[in-house]
Amino acid sequence: MPRTSRAVRPPAKRVAKSSDDNLGLQIQRKLRERILRWRYPPGHHLGEQAICDELSASRIPVREALRALAEQGLVDMIPNRGCFVKQPDVGNTHNLYDMRLALELFVVERLARSGLPAELVARERGYWEPLLQIRAAAPVEALDFVTADEKFHLSLARVLENTYLVEALQDINDRLRFVRMAVPSDAHRVLASAGEHLMILEAIERKDVEAARRTVHRNISHSRNNVEIAIARALTSAHQRRGR
Repeated sequence: MPRTSRAVRPPAKRVAKSSDDNLGLQIQRKLRERILRWRYPPGHHLGEQAICDELSASRIPVREALRALAEQGLVDMIPNRGCFVKQPDVGNTHNLYDMRLALELFVVERLARSGLPAELVARERGYWEPLLQIRAAAPVEALDFVTADEKFHLSLARVLENTYLVEALQDINDRLRFVRMAVPSDAHRVLASAGEHLMILEAIERKDVEAARRTVHRNISHSRNNVEIAIARALTSAHQRRGR
């Protein structure tokens, strides 16, 4: 008897699953951004149906997105009550600063031994040197200032060509950004930070490991020392926006 050919499963389900996975990732990224920017304040209820309605999605990708956010420590999933944006934790924020400091110190130690591309040094000097003239001039927007700081440190990390290191720093930056933005970026702080960034570059160029470590530690410590004040301000701002 002729051999019966084996039925081939239609690819539609695999495509649909892939589509759901992609949609779930998109929803996760959108919700994560809103949480990290505190557009959803701490304690905000993330109702599955409300998210489905807003994003025109089914419950499966929404549920997967919320589970992923819970694994990242950004939301609490409470049985029989639902999913809620996690309350900020001073201790966890300090833990993030511990991680950031450890990674940044590793970066400058390596670079102080291997050197920096001339074009990177020129670009960063072109941004930070003019800020030394700010003194009592117009203040710098907090978002612009924090973004410039993140770009500076990530640019140094990318020189080492370690994708895992860069991704870890990017994740830490995402989690700390809103808290850092609540720290005042007045003329005095901008002046001090500009000097610190330039000193880091100079120490690396001189291959002075200890000077580079010392300056990175000072640069990161300012924001860290204001964590409690920053979280209180961010909470107040988030709840004021929610009440409008």
